[in-house]
Amino acid sequence: MTQNTVTSLTNLTERFQSLTERKKAQPRRVEPLATLPSWPTGMRGTPNACLRSALFAGVQGNERIAYKKRTLLAAVEGIEVRYLGVQLNQSDLDVWMQIVHLSRMQLPGFSVTFSAHALLMALGRSTGKSQHEWLKESMARLGGAFVEITYHGRQTFGEKGFLRYHRDEITQRYVVELTESMLRLFEDGYTHIEFEQRQQLRKHPLALWLHGFLSSHAAPYPLKLQTLYQLSGSSTQNPRDFKLRVRKALQALVTIGAIERFEIDEDVVKVKKQPTPTQKRHLELRQH
Repeated sequence: MTQNTVTSLTNLTERFQSLTERKKAQPRRVEPLATLPSWPTGMRGTPNACLRSALFAGVQGNERIAYKKRTLLAAVEGIEVRYLGVQLNQSDLDVWMQIVHLSRMQLPGFSVTFSAHALLMALGRSTGKSQHEWLKESMARLGGAFVEITYHGRQTFGEKGFLRYHRDEITQRYVVELTESMLRLFEDGYTHIEFEQRQQLRKHPLALWLHGFLSSHAAPYPLKLQTLYQLSGSSTQNPRDFKLRVRKALQALVTIGAIERFEIDEDVVKVKKQPTPTQKRHLELRQH
């Protein structure tokens, strides 16, 4: 075998290896979302990424801020949430949760139809002109937000909006399509939220946020007030004021039966709650 032949074979081998590596490096095909999980009528299924981050902040509507660039929000370990747009809060989560609830019995990609009146009634709100305008604003925020979520540093999903919609201005009926990237949040874990309990906490955004956060944990672990401050997206500047708000919010959770008791020892919050049957099984599996 001549030197030229050896050189040619070596070059050919290197080219083949290079092509193989390039093929491996190509992005994997993302399979379409096959189905949504289902849950009982009295529950609202909600992705943990929405409950364990500042994506839907525990703030009043007049406390909203606007993120003018892609901003990293506070979230628990394993989840990175980046956001661009007008800040979402717990009332926006109510709207999205209810639309997801209406969509849970059908395949992803199909639209769901409802009237503004029916949605407002389902959320326990009045149905006057101001509430119809509130719903329009919430739908616009949910439709215009850009959200990018990374799981465990491995894969990122990003999309503009939680939903797309058409509204008939005569009948005030909506036709809504939920965006697939946001529905994919269910794939990384979700929680059944007690809807009746949540209804009792309306107008108390921090209590609503804590209700969702604590519901997503079978056995809540002690957390520093500073951690809750960041995760809830609070706009309170005074640490003492935030501590008082947390105490009031947790007491509201005790009153409605969402938690058994709580303790705030200096700057650490400890909560005792009864896990759901599903969470109880999860805890038992962890012990074996």
